[in-house]
Amino acid sequence: LTQHYKHLNGGVQPPADVLKTILLNGCMDLGNPGPDYKYGFGSMDVSRSLKIIDNNNIRVDSVSNGDNRSFTINVPPNTAQLKVMLYWHDVPANPSSAKQLVNDVDLVVTDPSAGNHLPLGLDPTPTNVNNTATEKTDHLNNAEQVTINNPTAGTYTINTNGFSIPFGPQKYVI
Repeated sequence: LTQHYKHLNGGVQPPADVLKTILLNGCMDLGNPGPDYKYGFGSMDVSRSLKIIDNNNIRVDSVSNGDNRSFTINVPPNTAQLKVMLYWHDVPANPSSAKQLVNDVDLVVTDPSAGNHLPLGLDPTPTNVNNTATEKTDHLNNAEQVTINNPTAGTYTINTNGFSIPFGPQKYVI
């Protein structure tokens, strides 16, 4: 992936957050649909990740506390699945803090009919760790993924929000 990225970008080394986002979003899902505690986002599928690089489906931006950023993408007809990954390198938390996420960026994908899609999130309650992920706002993780199966063709809006950015601005990758 690094070699291919460098080849297409004039020898520029890909940043680690870009590579991680590409690898996570290119994963082939395993186990329960969406992320799960056993397989995470799934198994690496380098050929899918290479297509993300080939199609330049990478966006790097930053957001400050309370700010919103958005851009649109066009989803062609007969697309089997749309996956949008948001990832950022978070600043280190205080080891004694109950919550380890410091800077919190949120992702929402709006479809052509103005329906909002939230990231798939897990229930960390011990008795519910085997449950399937559901769409919900995620305030625990620095990787969020919206997955839409058989998306309607048309223009989708990718929205990011600086929900809580005490140490910003926060750079992120989609």
